[in-house]
Parts: sequence; C-alpha cells; structure tokens
Amino acid sequence: MSGGGTRLPVIGGARPPGAPPGFPRIAIIGIGALGGSLAMAARRVWPQSLVIGVDTPGAIEAAMRLHAIDVGSGDLMIAGDADLVVLAGGPAENARVLPYLPDAIAGEAIVLALGGADEVAEAARSLPVRLQVVAGLPSIAAPGSGLHAARADLFHGRAWTIAPVTAGREAVERIDGLIRAISGGPDVEAPAT
Repeated sequence: MSGGGTRLPVIGGARPPGAPPGFPRIAIIGIGALGGSLAMAARRVWPQSLVIGVDTPGAIEAAMRLHAIDVGSGDLMIAGDADLVVLAGGPAENARVLPYLPDAIAGEAIVLALGGADEVAEAARSLPVRLQVVAGLPSIAAPGSGLHAARADLFHGRAWTIAPVTAGREAVERIDGLIRAISGGPDVEAPAT
C-alpha cells in the first residue's frame, strides 16, 4: 500500500502531545460511581497520565473494559509510584485505608479523600509529612452506585468544597488545578486550626 491511508488512534498507543498533566500518575482506590467518574474525567483531560485503579477484580475488569483506568489490581501496592492517591470508597472506608498508605506509596503524594474530612482527619495526622491529605466534596447528587453509574462529565460545572486536612497550600492548589481541569469550581474552606 502506498501513500495515503488514515492513521487510527490505538488504545494505549502514543499519547497526543500537549500540556503536561497536573498529576502524571493517579491512583484511585474505589472504582465506583465517584471514583470511576474521576478516572474517566482525568483520562479525558490528561490522556498522558497513568490512571491506576485499586478495587475488587470485578470492578477492575469492568473499569479496564470501559477504558476508565490503564492498570488495576486489588493490591494497594500497585499505587506505589502515584503522585495523587484518590480515596473514593466512602468516608469510613477512606479512613480505614489511610494507615496502609505509608507502606504502599513509595514517595511524596497528595491524597484526595472524596468526602468525610472529619472521618479521615485523625488517621491523616499519623501519616508521614510526604503524604498530604486534602478532603474534597463535589456538589452533586449521588448518581447511583457502582461503576455503571460513572460518567466522564459527572463533575462538569460542579462546585467542590475542599479542606486541607494535613496539606499545605501547594497541595491544595494542585487539587484545585485537578478540579478545574475536570470542569469544577472549588470553594476552598479555610484550614482548621
């Protein structure tokens, strides 16, 4: 075949050039309606990012089929190189997972707990300084439960409330950048003293 022809994009092939992503490696723990929606939105706005899912084998398989995540496992250690860790399992589950992060995450990372600032606050204080925790709550009605309720545009035009549980200003600004990228507009709460 000579000349012409059309190049078709290949899933997992070369990523298009553009602005670097706000977070090159994003791990989402809990690939349900919120976690799955955040994964889809992140892949849409930052196709160069590696999106890692941590959940049950069935949820990981479904998320891979939907191209919501690049890789996944039921083992938290797969998130070891993430620079953003999203806890999307609900307030009690998020608080339960926090103590395991220092062993699983190798370097510095921002931890975004979706909802439940009060529930994660105590566990967050015992984390090493390299893991900064921010709680974020989008102003949306629950879209349902499970990955089948996830949508890439779920956060479009939605305001968020973010609270720097143990995070400094730079970490909060990076989360603000994530939220703006997926089309939200956060209202930042003042840090608790």
